[in-house]
Amino acid sequence: MTYIIAEPCIDIKDKSCVDVCPVDCIHEFARILIIDPEECIDCFAPSEQLITSHGLRTFAELENRSCKVLTDDGFRPAFVRRFRRRQLVEIELAPAFEERDRYGGTRLTTRNISRFRRTIRATPTHRWVLADGEATDALGVGQFVPAVSAWPARDSETYRLGALHGLVFGDGSWNKQEIRSGEHLHYVQLYGERVARFKMFFDQVNFSPCLDVHPGYAGTGVVRARVNLKRSLPETADAEYITGFVDGWLASDGDPVKPGSWRIRSTDPDALSWLERAAPLAGFVTVGSGEEASRETNFGVRSRPIRWLYLATRETYWCVTHVEPQEEYEANTFCAVVPDKHAFTLGGGIYTGNCGACEPECPVEAIFPEDALPDKWNDFVPINYAFPDADKINSMVDEYATEHNVQNPPLE
Repeated sequence: MTYIIAEPCIDIKDKSCVDVCPVDCIHEFARILIIDPEECIDCFAPSEQLITSHGLRTFAELENRSCKVLTDDGFRPAFVRRFRRRQLVEIELAPAFEERDRYGGTRLTTRNISRFRRTIRATPTHRWVLADGEATDALGVGQFVPAVSAWPARDSETYRLGALHGLVFGDGSWNKQEIRSGEHLHYVQLYGERVARFKMFFDQVNFSPCLDVHPGYAGTGVVRARVNLKRSLPETADAEYITGFVDGWLASDGDPVKPGSWRIRSTDPDALSWLERAAPLAGFVTVGSGEEASRETNFGVRSRPIRWLYLATRETYWCVTHVEPQEEYEANTFCAVVPDKHAFTLGGGIYTGNCGACEPECPVEAIFPEDALPDKWNDFVPINYAFPDADKINSMVDEYATEHNVQNPPLE
């Protein structure tokens, strides 16, 4: 589905929309601007996820809804729209970093340091923001796009509750559901400095003398919650709660690798899959993943393999390693309209431009998605679809303006 320019543009022709159009599909005619319906940009597959202030969401979930999306300047208001059916391409991305070259400068490179890959399904002409600040509607192999992550506060009550959830999820235990209150009771054994530093987060800490024989024991934290925290992920929580959850989980199951970077292990593939994409909400970008070869333990062979993720806080980019047309895959496409910013972040921290950049820039509110066009301006659908026939467009606009006595005042 394309955008339609309607009556308020007649004799105005403000070109703010032309300046922001990423594919130059807005053209000037005698009395009106017209959008080429075949070139008007579309975006992503409905199943792709974007990072919002309340976790990961698919475009399909957010259709025709307002939300706040992650940009390189924090969370900004956005509106998710559906566009026409289009064939898509599958874009494969590898994590990349900046390093010094032999001439004293810097360059972006993957250096084959990670086999980790992210794949995105988008339209071939989608607008991408590149690492050098430029934009392109023809993303190709070897180009770099930036990664973006959030830096939410780590001193709020919401963060505290998220950290307790993460500690329970990572290395805590569920005890029971209390009959009177209906609350679930969990215990967290506080071993080691990384976990013990959260001791003050607990409303109740017990001390078990029988556990004091273990080095680093600082008590047993008690957590009560309305749900079983051991079996739930904070998929719909806000950024501060998710940050606390990730920090608590890393303290329990993570190992620091480099300053600010962690390797986290788990036998729960679904939890790691969620963390891989949601990590930017907590200030991390997933740049590596794998599976431990051995399943042998002191108690026998594990029934499930241990998988791991590598989470980094250093400045990260994504290098395009492959672009493959999906000729057999056609779907309605979606994007987020982000006024002023015109960019947002996909799951995993992949920064991208947005579609519909023209709509919020129009000073007379003359641009509408085709399926949101007011009924009174339905005549402008055939006018826009008459592109590129200039004579026909000019004639239709003159006829409409005369019939409806259009007299749009000039912009001040």
